[in-house]
Amino acid sequence: MNLYRKEVYPTSYYHGSVEDNQLLKDLLIPSIKEYSSDPDKNRPPNGWLTDNMVTSFSNEEVSQMLTDDTNEIGAELKKQYFKVLNGFFDKDFAISLDQIWYNVYSNGEYQESHTHLGGPTHPLHFACVHYLSFNPQIHTLLAFTDPLTRMRNFSIEMDSHNYSEKHRPLVQEGDFLMFPSWLEHEVKAGSPTPEYPRISIAFNITVTKYGSDE
Repeated sequence: MNLYRKEVYPTSYYHGSVEDNQLLKDLLIPSIKEYSSDPDKNRPPNGWLTDNMVTSFSNEEVSQMLTDDTNEIGAELKKQYFKVLNGFFDKDFAISLDQIWYNVYSNGEYQESHTHLGGPTHPLHFACVHYLSFNPQIHTLLAFTDPLTRMRNFSIEMDSHNYSEKHRPLVQEGDFLMFPSWLEHEVKAGSPTPEYPRISIAFNITVTKYGSDE
C-alpha cells in the first residue's frame, strides 16, 4: 500500500510594490488632507466596527478623482497600479474596478475583521491595498485570518505545520497587496501617529477576462 499526505485548498495572496511611491504621495497626500478635513464626508459607513477611522469609502467625489485617468492623479494611479497587476496575472486579463477609497489611521484607530465580498449579481474577485504612507516600526500590520479556523477547532491535523490563525504580511511603504475578496482581514489598534499617519488606498476588482475565458 502506498501511503502519502497531500495538502489541498491553499489560499494565495499577491505581494508587490508600486514603481514610484514618492510620486504618488506627492500627488495624493495634499488631496487626501483636503478631503479628510471635512469629517461629515469621511465617516465610516454604518456597519463598520471601527473607532472613527478617516475613510473616503462613501465619498463618491474622491472615488471619481482617483479613477478618472483624465486628471494627473487618476492617470498616475492607473499607470502604476496596472503595472503591478500585470505582474500578478499570468495570462491576459481584463478587470473592472468596483470602488476605490483611502483609509487614514492617525490616532491608533482600528478596523474590524471583514471581507470584501460582493453580491450574487455583482461578484468581487479580489481586494487590493496600496500602502501609500506606512512605517512598519510605528504602524500596525494588516492581518489575514485563516478561513478554516473554526473548522480546525473540530478536527485534529497531524503535523499541522503550526498553523497560525493570523498571518501578517511584512510590508513596507509603497507595497501593494492583492488577495481574494472572501479572505478575512483586519487592522488592530496601534499607537497614535499624527505626524506620520498610516494611509492606505484600497479598491475591489472583478476579473472580466482571464486568458481565453471571459
